[in-house]
Amino acid sequence: MNYIKSCLFLLLCITLLSGCNSENTSTSNSSNKEESIQTKEKLNVKITLNKKITDNKSILIKGKSNLPKDTIIRIHLECPECPNTNYTSVTDVTVKNDGMFDYKFSNEDGDTFDSGKYIAYVETAPEIHQPDLVKKVFGKDGGNLAGSNVLGDSETDRVAFAEINFKIKNTSKVKKTKINERNSTAGITKKKDEELTNLKSDAEYDIESIVEDNYTTASIEEIEINEDMGSEKPNKLIALVHLSFDAKNSAQTSYNMVEMYSDDLAAKIGSKNGTVNQIAVFWKVPYIDEDETLAKFSYERSGEHMIITDKVSSLR
Repeated sequence: MNYIKSCLFLLLCITLLSGCNSENTSTSNSSNKEESIQTKEKLNVKITLNKKITDNKSILIKGKSNLPKDTIIRIHLECPECPNTNYTSVTDVTVKNDGMFDYKFSNEDGDTFDSGKYIAYVETAPEIHQPDLVKKVFGKDGGNLAGSNVLGDSETDRVAFAEINFKIKNTSKVKKTKINERNSTAGITKKKDEELTNLKSDAEYDIESIVEDNYTTASIEEIEINEDMGSEKPNKLIALVHLSFDAKNSAQTSYNMVEMYSDDLAAKIGSKNGTVNQIAVFWKVPYIDEDETLAKFSYERSGEHMIITDKVSSLR
């Protein structure tokens, strides 16, 4: 009888020990699984910004990201060096299904923006303003956000962030009207001068339109139009175009982009405006060097096309 009781007691002990080991194993597995899930939930934030300026009256900021749908983004536009006013504006937008977002800034009564250096930057709104699904992705105080597009030194109060810098230079696009012609030598000279002035204005306007409508990461520094004194034909022009490449990229990528933009600009102006005989495109790249001209591409007319004659760059 005592032998049977001893056997039963031994079986009971074995069962209890087995249960403890199972529980410890289960707890350990659960902990590892939870840690794995947390690692997978880290969001390596990617945001790129582009801008499009139309007639210096509107600034369209467009963003591409991997942020979840319905994320609330705050878009800021500032001009610390504007002469008339320290322009500052901010608005909230919602990220779309494909991670895209955009907003167009414009002044009241259609006024043009002041000349100056502008900064546009975006950041995710505070946690309290985000939808529940977005909060789950971001984690408490943005703790799940990671990558170069994230601000915050600790695991708290982290926000997704990106910025783009560009300049606005107001230039008159209004074509000059004809003045009364005088029936004299002086009047004929004035008429020729006015015709040349109008051709220069037309060429400047065409170049501005091509740049602003096609190159979202470029902005105009200056456009200078001169008469081509070496041409046998009258009213032929040389265009000196100073541009800024505003995206943050490596030197090699920046070179590839400015070369592509220059070739395209030369091709477009060559077919659009027959008075431009030569065009030289000068590039600044503020992300690499804010002051120096880092690339120059020169082209001259060959029939209806422009061909490259020289290219110099310190970007490669």
